[in-house]
Amino acid sequence: MNKMTLKSGLFALMTSAALLAPAVYAAGPDDGGCRHEMRGDHRGHHGGMHKMFRGLDLTDAQRSQVKELMHSHREAMQAKRPSDEVRAAHKQQMLDMITSDSFNEAELKSLMAQRSEHKAQATVERMKMQREIYQLLTPEQQAKFKENFAKRGGRKGDRR
Repeated sequence: MNKMTLKSGLFALMTSAALLAPAVYAAGPDDGGCRHEMRGDHRGHHGGMHKMFRGLDLTDAQRSQVKELMHSHREAMQAKRPSDEVRAAHKQQMLDMITSDSFNEAELKSLMAQRSEHKAQATVERMKMQREIYQLLTPEQQAKFKENFAKRGGRKGDRR
């Protein structure tokens, strides 16, 4: 096998893997894609939320308000989640791009831009919820939260 064919084959394999990864990730629980059972830093949607407010000694009233906010946020996000049909169509589009005779980079960039916009909006909504929770804290708890946040700083990237 000559070098060019090997490089082309390797490039095609890597591109396919990169394009299939989001489609596989977007797959629903029907095919084993339930991400809520994961442990560690990658637990469900609000796993990091509990760590953010750890050590603040929330009152029972604050705990119930936080639980209520998180529940309403979860319901709102689930309502905005694409239907199974939309997700299946997106998955099929990704497969079609990978297996087509020609590569349409503009179409792929458009799909990825839509995905990025959805993720950005979800981040905005999550930050709004975190701010609402922060507003429930007493001034002492807010000071402790800021201290904890500063200590936590850049740890996320240093974990590996």
